Parts: sequence; C-alpha cells; structure tokens
Amino acid sequence: MGEELAQVTSLPSRQGEAGSLPGALTGAGPLTGEGVVSGADVLPVLPALRELLPRGLQRGSVVATGDWALLCLALAAGASSAGSWCAIAGLPDIGVVAAADAGLDPDRLLLVAEPGAAWPQVVAALLDGCDLVLLRPPSRPSAQVRRRVEAVTRRHGGVLVVVGDWAGSQCRLTIADREWTGIGTGHGRLRARRVHVVVDGRGAAARSRAQWLWLPGPDGTAAVVAGSIGALVIGEPASAGWGLTGGRLVS
Repeated sequence: MGEELAQVTSLPSRQGEAGSLPGALTGAGPLTGEGVVSGADVLPVLPALRELLPRGLQRGSVVATGDWALLCLALAAGASSAGSWCAIAGLPDIGVVAAADAGLDPDRLLLVAEPGAAWPQVVAALLDGCDLVLLRPPSRPSAQVRRRVEAVTRRHGGVLVVVGDWAGSQCRLTIADREWTGIGTGHGRLRARRVHVVVDGRGAAARSRAQWLWLPGPDGTAAVVAGSIGALVIGEPASAGWGLTGGRLVS
C-alpha cells in the first residue's frame, strides 16, 4: 500500500489553508466532518438530478456512469457540497479546477491519479475515510475482485461511482443523446451541452427514468433543461402534451 497511498494528495482550501484529512487516513478516528450526516442511508444529489435519483445515492452501493467523466462529477457534487469527503482515483485528466467547476468542494477532495495494479486496496483505503469515491479501474475487474470491492463499499457505507461499466451495479446512468449549443452556421463557440440521461438498475432503480439536462449549462453547472417537465419513467405514459420520440422529449 505504501507506494499507492503516497499518491493520495490533500488539496489546499480556497483560502489557502491546508485542509485536514479524514480521520481514517490520518489515524485520528472516524470521519465526523462538519455538514456530514453520519447516520444517513443516502448521500444527496444536486437539484438537477433529484428527478432522476429521487432517493439520492444509496450508501453501500455501486453506481456506473459509462465513460462520462462530467456526469460522474455531477453525481459527486451534491454529497461534496453537503460536507462529505470525496476521492477521485484513476482519472488523471480530472484536476482541481474541473472538479471545483462541477461543484465539488476542493477542501474535502482527495486525488489518486494512478492507483496502479493495487487499485482495489487503494479504493478500500479511500472508502475507509470518504463517503464517495469516483473510480476508473485501470483494467476490467474479475467477478471475484468486483465482489470484494462491493463488500468493502457496503461495509464502510460509502458510494462507489465507476466511470465505465460495472457488472451488477445497483444503479446505472447513461447518456443516450447529446447536443452542443453555441455553434452557428459554420462558426461560433461551444457554450453549453444538452444531454439525455437515462437511469436504470436494480431494486429502487429498476424503473428507468430519463431527463434532458444541461451538462454543462451556460454557467458551467448542471441544470434541468427548461420544458423537460422532470424525469419520465420509461414504459409509462408521459404527461399530456409531451412524449418520448426517438430518445427526445417533444411537445
């Protein structure tokens, strides 16, 4: 573990003061950060995601997002802004600025750019001190490794958000369609992106939901696209005047 843990970096606060590490990573006891609801069964999500995930993120669960780094950051932003410690492992392209722009609190964020072959142990150490861990595994895990990581996630009551596929994940978010705005007839600047997010999974997430979101919006944050009237439950009739056609909400 020594080499891998040496890659864990505590980020400085916005005021320039050193942020304190969670107790499980410093030997100072359990995590009791201000703003963290330690006994809650779920972690909160951003208002833009509440129609898609009305119960929030279930503690002890694995959530898969496909290869959508910005979507996984949006998933973590709600818990981070509520005071939870979060970690990002195996995503070297995501830096402090990108995470902060997505809504994560850099004062409560750990980064492990390359967890290496011992990534399951690194993830276990992070889950021991963080409520939520974003992970891109360096290789496709075997069923045995997946079960071990899932057991650790349940034991610590954290949430593991996987960028990529994870067989058996309790919840899965995918972007079924996307379109950029700001480009005119051969000119212009990309200013925002609309994405059609579909959520499905097991248990409470068994009924698929879909919604158009700004990700990112014109101001860089996630938001519901005006006129999408909230999430649609796939397989049920849409509200009057709206329908789901070709993967798009139409009036």
